[in-house]
Amino acid sequence: MMADMFFMLLGHWIEMRSIMGASQALEALAKLMPSEAHLLKDTGEIEDVPVSELVIGNVVLVKPGEKIPSDGVIIKGETNVNEAMLTGESKPVNKKREDKVIGGSVNGEGAINVKITHTGKDSYLSQVISLVKQVEESKSKTQDLANKAALWLTIIAIFIGTITLLTWLYLGKQFVFSLERMVTVMVITCPHALGLAVPLVVAVSTSLSAKNGLLIRNRVAFERARNIDVIVFDKTGTLTKGEFGVTDIVAQEGYKEDDVLRYAASLESNSEHPIAKGIMKKAKEKSIKIEPVQKFTSIPGNLTKSKAK
Repeated sequence: MMADMFFMLLGHWIEMRSIMGASQALEALAKLMPSEAHLLKDTGEIEDVPVSELVIGNVVLVKPGEKIPSDGVIIKGETNVNEAMLTGESKPVNKKREDKVIGGSVNGEGAINVKITHTGKDSYLSQVISLVKQVEESKSKTQDLANKAALWLTIIAIFIGTITLLTWLYLGKQFVFSLERMVTVMVITCPHALGLAVPLVVAVSTSLSAKNGLLIRNRVAFERARNIDVIVFDKTGTLTKGEFGVTDIVAQEGYKEDDVLRYAASLESNSEHPIAKGIMKKAKEKSIKIEPVQKFTSIPGNLTKSKAK
């Protein structure tokens, strides 16, 4: 019996450690939020304040390359926002006036003024973390069935063990001898394997899923996923690495592929756009010389302009 209880407790301990690991991974993601925000006062002055002090209705300035401090709506400016870590969309999303932005996403090359609409636990990222934490309270059908089976098998094991003890005593055997047989029968028949196997499977699946960016909100749904025949994904970026690259170079007559790549890389050399980084990476792989450029201009959601020699 002690062995049975040990294995069952061990299984549930491993399960809880895995779930806590998944939650801690999400909390670490939340810690990537900026600690300060540029608050715009009514006087027009800018004051750096802790993000925790922001309230609904505050207007903050988000500079190029900074993370948006909280969920809100753009009231001034236009930019591209990288939401890859939150939505899986690898391509920056163009945002302009009256568009919603998510706290934790990364601003692109344009400065924007954002009016805060959600803070703290009401923010998008906090709600995602809260949903995943509900995994701790949910159980799969297999786990419920295993727990019920383990309960009944334990009762049966105790009953058979007791019958074994009484039978050997009735046959005139010593108490120690009879007790040893009872313990042997109970150890063999007790369902300690169920107490360890099912929580262990849940633990491994939860841990591996979290490490690969799959957040399990409902174990029952996750268990039923084995019966899925077709999966429909709503947009690009979900199945990719979130990185852009060059696959083909089409050169017009009179130009070589390396020349086209050199011009493109030179024009994009001052840009922080993910597509520009992909072009630069390809140029670096082929040891293409980057030409200096002049009058670099980036238009959010449109194009990049510059002059190369």
